[in-house]
Amino acid sequence: MTARAEPETRIAISSEVAPITASGFVVLSRFVIANGMSAEVKAAFCARPHLVDDAPGYCRMEVISPLDRPEEIWLLTFWTDERSFQTWHHSHQYHESHRKMPKGIKLATGETSISHFEHVSS
Repeated sequence: MTARAEPETRIAISSEVAPITASGFVVLSRFVIANGMSAEVKAAFCARPHLVDDAPGYCRMEVISPLDRPEEIWLLTFWTDERSFQTWHHSHQYHESHRKMPKGIKLATGETSISHFEHVSS
């Protein structure tokens, strides 16, 4: 009797597929739009330039918003490891990727947070 190999979890990225390992890394950025521009910010995420898509270690991004608080936005990015995220976060492309955000956005004071997580399972 031969041992079965564990199936590999795969996530679609654009037209390619990238593996997510149990030892992956996830970043949650949570913020609240204070000046009624949440629809514009959400539209900007939908039209984003996808500069991160080719970053080494990047797996996927999810942008979600609580139904009972539409001005709050959660940005989840999934990475193979923390070092890949840190490299992206300090890159020129990271700063360039934010240029298309609407001008004049105001964030609610005290309601912005960034949390780091170990990816355990999908």
